[in-house]
Amino acid sequence: MTSEAIHPERSWTEEKLQILEGYLKAYTTALKNRDFHLTYVDAFAGTGYVSRDATQSLATWGDDLDDMSRDVLQGSTRRAIAVDDKPFDSFIFVEQNPEHAAALRRMQHEFGERDIKVERAEANGFLQMWCDAQNRLLGVPWDKPGNRQRAVVFLDPFATQVEWQTVSSIARTQSIDLWILFPLSAITRILPRNRQPDESYAATLDNIYGSDEWRTLYRTRVRRTLFGDELEIIRAEQEAIVQLYLERLSSVFGAVSPSPKWFNNSRNSPLFAFMFAAANPGRGGRIALDIANHLLRNW
Repeated sequence: MTSEAIHPERSWTEEKLQILEGYLKAYTTALKNRDFHLTYVDAFAGTGYVSRDATQSLATWGDDLDDMSRDVLQGSTRRAIAVDDKPFDSFIFVEQNPEHAAALRRMQHEFGERDIKVERAEANGFLQMWCDAQNRLLGVPWDKPGNRQRAVVFLDPFATQVEWQTVSSIARTQSIDLWILFPLSAITRILPRNRQPDESYAATLDNIYGSDEWRTLYRTRVRRTLFGDELEIIRAEQEAIVQLYLERLSSVFGAVSPSPKWFNNSRNSPLFAFMFAAANPGRGGRIALDIANHLLRNW
């Protein structure tokens, strides 16, 4: 029985947030007795609220969303702040939209006891700088003994904004757990079924995958017709598009969940694949992977 059948009222947006929330609670509980400084980073942070229907803009709701409608959900930022068994030590919310960033700054006052930083910045540039800067500022590289920094990064882009250089910067720390919503539908649209994509999209695909390995998704076969043999270009199915990205993640991360959560639209067409990767190549990464796998399988 599918999760949709068990929870017919639950949208994929809500399910994504509940999986993330479940992981954050388990993550902080697992590390509550360790002397780590825990940071939560939300790189496409939004406003703090999301519409249950992901196609609906919250701009129509105005500034006062405290009286929660059944159509409005607490977003990832608020869910992270609400983790209180062992709260995160600090929060970084990255948002380029000035109105959304202003809403996040109001959260700084609402939760004045929490260490919340709001960065109005382009997410890729900020994350790459932040991952590299930790090494310089702390004097101890992320992945070396003596560095007590640990973090969870959530990448929930609108479309194809996440650059591979950002993903690899996170992986190099060997100390960050990553949740990423892979924009399968958007990528499928620029990967035609029966021809190579336009070169104008090739650079975008290179940037997403970090190489031109996406070209292996295409093969050529001979099709026999009444007028003779013709060469036909065939693109692999969506499962292969997702699998290739998982393989790319596995090339740089210590542990990657092999079975992401697929989210479909009302017509049952795949929209996203929710993926998890742990940069820690040791025991910590294996424990994180066990938690994530359980949530992805059973939520």
